[in-house]
Amino acid sequence: MQRTLNNETTKQIGNEVLIKGWIKARRNMGKIVFLDMRDRSGILQAVCVPSELDEASSALLNNLRTEFVLEIKGIVNERGEKQKNSEMPTGTVEVLAKEIKILAEAETLPYDLDAEMKMDTYLDNMPLNLRSERAQAIFKIQSALVQGFRNFLIKENFTEFQAPKIVAGATEGGANVFKLDYFGKQAFLAQSPQFYKQIMVGVYERVFTTGNVYRAEEHDTNRHINEYTSLDFEMGFIKDYTDLMSMVSDVIKNMVSTVRDECAAELKSLKATMPELPDEFPMMKLKAAQQILEDEFGEAGATKEPDLEPHQERLLGEYAKKKWNSDFIFITHYPVEKRPMYTMEDESDPGFTNSFDLLFRGTEIVTGSQRINDYEKLKNNMVKFGFDPEHFKYYLQAFKFGMPPEGGIGMGLERVTWQLLGLQSIKQATLFPRDQVRIDETFNK
Repeated sequence: MQRTLNNETTKQIGNEVLIKGWIKARRNMGKIVFLDMRDRSGILQAVCVPSELDEASSALLNNLRTEFVLEIKGIVNERGEKQKNSEMPTGTVEVLAKEIKILAEAETLPYDLDAEMKMDTYLDNMPLNLRSERAQAIFKIQSALVQGFRNFLIKENFTEFQAPKIVAGATEGGANVFKLDYFGKQAFLAQSPQFYKQIMVGVYERVFTTGNVYRAEEHDTNRHINEYTSLDFEMGFIKDYTDLMSMVSDVIKNMVSTVRDECAAELKSLKATMPELPDEFPMMKLKAAQQILEDEFGEAGATKEPDLEPHQERLLGEYAKKKWNSDFIFITHYPVEKRPMYTMEDESDPGFTNSFDLLFRGTEIVTGSQRINDYEKLKNNMVKFGFDPEHFKYYLQAFKFGMPPEGGIGMGLERVTWQLLGLQSIKQATLFPRDQVRIDETFNK
């Protein structure tokens, strides 16, 4: 008999079905045993009555416990009116078990999967904790975010490509790179797919990629991890950086819309508040934003700084919500020295760049800019930043032989998930977090 998924049983009332999954919970009511069965589609109640089971199946009942993997053959029945559960997609039906087969046994759970626990305990037992209803909801939503990103860009004629993760040089400069031995030579883990995105603009005009990037930053905060998923796009023949901001806004809207459409049950279980999305996201230059910080929030000296502090981003998030009822705000025109060497300077505002960050509920989730597309200007800028153009000959080929006006963005998937769901830490929005003390297991064990 072909397997029936749990969420398909609502259309099978009166029919015999074969379901497979894990035991999420067991409840004894006298001789009757109720099993909440979990599969990829959701939860379904199975009713096990000894008199309805064959002899071999009845003998198994006393041994069944949570996380056992079972195959159950039974009849789909409609629940009585008082037993129906409107909170469950399968709450109108149950399966009366006729045969039970154990596909895999499980040890007794050390704790309730939905229990509150310290972060280290949660991370130490991640393979088990990912089975919890909460974790499943978080990462189902994260999957939908990626789906929304990808589907929108494909519709806009972007071509997806896969960027290398082992690189010969530091993409963003600085010391925050992971070095590795590459057959006796030094190589690095990619800080971003930046160079490859720009090269591919010379091939397809519009490209995007999703994948892990690596930052050797010694941060220990609730907003930093050392390996994260970057959602990147790059596009040619732009007017200026505002074209990029328009595309980002539309991408974000589609990501949110996809989550709404695909993950209604998960959003409800997490009690997530969906963001306010105005037709146009508000924007302001960095210096104007810093002036607001001084005038509205008493942040003395903010205008003298080259960048925003995390708490200042949060204040600007509050300001955008109050003034425009927007959970998003673009901050543009960061100083030349605070942006990578390939970022274009604004000719009408010397010392500042055609760049931007997008803040979501007071946290930066996107960084983008118009790039320098002129070969000689890019080489000269490398020298200004202390780089030797000879070390970037491979990358520079794309510009030497014609590159249109172009730019792009990088978006942190885990940060979007974290802010969207209002989680305590970005690690809760990361499947297998890497930080200074942990690669799956902690180093001090």
